[in-house]
Amino acid sequence: MAQTATRPAAPPQMQSPSQPQTVTLLLGDTLDLTGKQQPPKAARRKLFDYLEQELNVSFDIKAYPWPRAERHARDGAGLIFGLPKNADRLRDLRFSDPASSNTLWLVTRSDATFPFRTIDDLRGKTIGAVRGYSYGDEFERGRNKLFRVDDDIASRATRLQRLLLKRVDALLLYQPSSESQADVETSLDQFIRPHLKDLTLPPGVHLAVLPKPLQVENGMHFAVSRNHDDGLIDRINAALARQRKLAQR
Repeated sequence: MAQTATRPAAPPQMQSPSQPQTVTLLLGDTLDLTGKQQPPKAARRKLFDYLEQELNVSFDIKAYPWPRAERHARDGAGLIFGLPKNADRLRDLRFSDPASSNTLWLVTRSDATFPFRTIDDLRGKTIGAVRGYSYGDEFERGRNKLFRVDDDIASRATRLQRLLLKRVDALLLYQPSSESQADVETSLDQFIRPHLKDLTLPPGVHLAVLPKPLQVENGMHFAVSRNHDDGLIDRINAALARQRKLAQR
């Protein structure tokens, strides 16, 4: 009995580590021309990998059209990333601190640019947007009143082709805030080049990014139903704070 009571604990290397908790991560669709879901971009994947390690979780990524992804998040079916804040969502969802930042640009044909300073400069134009996505309160107030909105699937190639075919006057495009206007134009030129073979464009026509963005430093957040937040948002915020501190060293 004495030997049993004083038996030493197993050495640390023999103790099994706790298994990562599986967390459903809801994302909006990002489709290619065939309608196939594309994987997260490298910077986003790096963010998810960091949080998985820091929080000891495993993300089960599920991508849906934005309205469906939002419904699932409100119902408590998972954590959602990339959903913009507005007054209605803030009532039902708890948002994290910004995990990354995007800039919202207006993209046009190079032979159909126009001056843009305020939302009023979009009057009478047709603006291409992703179906089910919200672009901020100011834009939503002008939707189909000040300007017409052409909602399309979340396929960048399809949307850019529609722009080049003059189906819309401009389209809205989020890019990381670290990218300048020239950076975005260069990346779009490289992206669209393989998709131009079926289009007949005037010589020299290309995609142009208007100098003034519609939104600057637009924060990208995680969010979860307020009725299903078990402390995950606080843990995400703490991990993001550690990441910022490391980046400042």
